[in-house]
Amino acid sequence: MKQRTKLGLALVAFILAGALLWGLSSRPHSEHVAPAPVAPTEEKGAKSVRLKLHFVYDGKDHVVSREIPFTRAVARAAIEELLKGSSGPEGERTVLPPGTELRDITILDGIAYVDFSREFRDNHWGGLASEVDTIYSVVNTLGEFPTVRAVQFLLEGSPLKTIGAGAVDLAGPVKPHLITPAFYTELTARLGGPSEKALPWSAWVKGEERIALREGFPDEVFCGDLDGDGADELVLVVERRVSIWDRGARDYLKAWERKFTSSPSVLLAATREAGQVDLIVASEEGIFVFGWTSHGYVELGWHGLSNRPTDIAAGDTNGDGRAEILALFGRERPEDDRFPSGRIVIWEWNGEAYVKRREESFPFRRLLLADVDGDGRAEVLAFGQRGVTVYGWQGAAYVELGSNPAAGGVLAALLSADVNGDGREELVVRDDASPDIYVYSWEDGSFSKLWQEPPAGDTLPGWDLFSGPRAGAYPTLLAGTNAPGHYLLYRVHPEGWQELLLSGRSGEQVLALGDVDGDGTLELIFRRHQLLSNPVQWLYVGRLGSLPWPASSP
Repeated sequence: MKQRTKLGLALVAFILAGALLWGLSSRPHSEHVAPAPVAPTEEKGAKSVRLKLHFVYDGKDHVVSREIPFTRAVARAAIEELLKGSSGPEGERTVLPPGTELRDITILDGIAYVDFSREFRDNHWGGLASEVDTIYSVVNTLGEFPTVRAVQFLLEGSPLKTIGAGAVDLAGPVKPHLITPAFYTELTARLGGPSEKALPWSAWVKGEERIALREGFPDEVFCGDLDGDGADELVLVVERRVSIWDRGARDYLKAWERKFTSSPSVLLAATREAGQVDLIVASEEGIFVFGWTSHGYVELGWHGLSNRPTDIAAGDTNGDGRAEILALFGRERPEDDRFPSGRIVIWEWNGEAYVKRREESFPFRRLLLADVDGDGRAEVLAFGQRGVTVYGWQGAAYVELGSNPAAGGVLAALLSADVNGDGREELVVRDDASPDIYVYSWEDGSFSKLWQEPPAGDTLPGWDLFSGPRAGAYPTLLAGTNAPGHYLLYRVHPEGWQELLLSGRSGEQVLALGDVDGDGTLELIFRRHQLLSNPVQWLYVGRLGSLPWPASSP
């Protein structure tokens, strides 16, 4: 009987040893996984717990040992300590975005499910390196516990794919990783952008200048030579303030500012005889025109309004060298297409002041002025749900020249620019009915489609459209995409349309194009992803270089 008991115990020990060996051999393994973690020990009667925290920054994993009052919720405590940041010889360092809160954390079958508040994504600094720092500070810290082999990130209870540049795929659990400079290089190479044709931001932007803004980031930026010195000034719209910035010898200086009682609409146009570009502002107070004189920037004219315009445009429609101001009034509902109550009011400069030239019925929703026929006068492009109708000045009145129900709409993104170098402005449309970019040319009294670009793979055109700069002898069209920091560039080549994709890594957002230094070439005015809570917001002016366009069309 004793002999049987000994044999049975030996058999059980053999089975347990085999199971242990099988479990060790079948455990998932990665050569890049951080060293085996050591869990905080819980001793009977302990008054404190020592945690091992990983603060990832500057391409390194800075491990900090921190002692806290005893708690059984050590994983939650570790994340809360990460939220406090770290301090050292290099100063205070924060790896989790400001305002981030830990909503919940659960460990199940080796996966730590960490649920953060939306600030974890919305307030993130952006950029590939910063994203890696945030993610792996959390992952490597929780990896210190033997019960955690990977971390699944949640945002207010819902799955998320990325918090910024997409450097780390958060759709599935993320395992701990050894942090080295080579790891950042590996992720950069892996993150190739939405297209194989993607060029890095540095392929086009060869130099940068920065403007520090302490009063908030601009909602809009405009460029124009307002003082006649041959270089464009920057016009910034920040909430209800409009300011003009000039590039000095060493920095950008605010030359003028005006605050309005409501959010303003801004235009730049040459409204005076000399062709000087002036600043036009429409608000609930009325329509103002400001211009540069020997006394600086002064108010040239003002007209009170009974209600705010639905849309406003400015351009030389009659060929006298001075821009008229056109204000469109109508119903507020965008579904209203041709409404009897719509009207347009036109002002012009008479040499001393702006006077109302005419007011008439105009049943449309949006305006755009463009010289589509190349006669030196801007035609009036009026948009509704049924497309565009074109009006031109015929010596005594504006006459309908033609229409096209397919070109543009009330909700489409619109741009007029000479994108093929024929001396006439084309109509560029990012349609609201389909994610395509269309280019229309005015031919025989109607707009005909010159070119159409459908979406390529996962890259969809966005709603931002810009024209310029010229690439050699060819104009260029710049369009935003659905991926932050990524822009599509097009140009017309004798062999056809060519396309390039510009890939930024820090949420770059193009705001305007202008020749701010007066050297005859355009600069790119843009921003990067920044925390709105930061007391200083940075505006960037990028100097553009030549692009490596293919020798022939794709």
